[in-house]
Amino acid sequence: MKKRLLAILLVVVSAGAWAQPRWVEGVIPSPKNNTYIYEMASGEANSVNEARTQAIGLVLQRTGLRLGQPVNMAEINRAVQRGENFDVLSATFNIPIREVDYFIERRGGKCIYYTLCQTAVNANVGVQFTTYRGSDNAVAIIKSAFIPGLGQIDKRHYGAGLLTLAGEVALVGAGTLCYLSAQDKLDIMHSDDVSYADFSSARKDYNRLRDASYVIWGAAAGLYVFNLISTGTMGQKKYKGRNKFAFCPTVLPDNERVSPGLAVRVKF
Repeated sequence: MKKRLLAILLVVVSAGAWAQPRWVEGVIPSPKNNTYIYEMASGEANSVNEARTQAIGLVLQRTGLRLGQPVNMAEINRAVQRGENFDVLSATFNIPIREVDYFIERRGGKCIYYTLCQTAVNANVGVQFTTYRGSDNAVAIIKSAFIPGLGQIDKRHYGAGLLTLAGEVALVGAGTLCYLSAQDKLDIMHSDDVSYADFSSARKDYNRLRDASYVIWGAAAGLYVFNLISTGTMGQKKYKGRNKFAFCPTVLPDNERVSPGLAVRVKF
């Protein structure tokens, strides 16, 4: 039973960690102020760089057309080479664009690059870009409420999420172990044939173990609250597109039955 519960937990964590962001499916986040909007585009090519140039170039072209300033490919290539902050430039035209997230998918030997950018609404005005926390910030918090660390994993902060999950499990387990050990000492104290020396020793151990369980559970509660705050305030970490393998939910044979588990998917 314990093995199955662990397998189910790993499936939940892996599914949250490797799911593509919802904005790829068209669920575009809402801007936090009226100085910018979100633009999503995709490009497909044989290499990541070529697909990236197509995707970001499409955002630059849309922005230029929206503001009446067409952008040619030479300007697009120069902008892409500068990094994640882009500018559509001309003699009288300046509009900043910032890439906040991207997702890379490989299909049939081709690379598909999805980009999500914050784009200024108007040219030559101050833009108040805000931190991108993901289009599912509320969902990430709910996930962390049910399984500490899962929301952080959902935002691709894998190290922080796994450490939070491991810390919560360790603290709750240690607190429970201390509490159960304290109950054993309490049973000794209440036994009919206990000697005074054994009673005094058991009472000291009981008080020590009980207090330790409360302290450890308090630390677990503090970590749980920190986990919720951290999940809500941290930004969405970008996909790097360098993951060569992923853990995927699967069904494993188990003595003529089946059990949930994990399989490793390798990308070639």
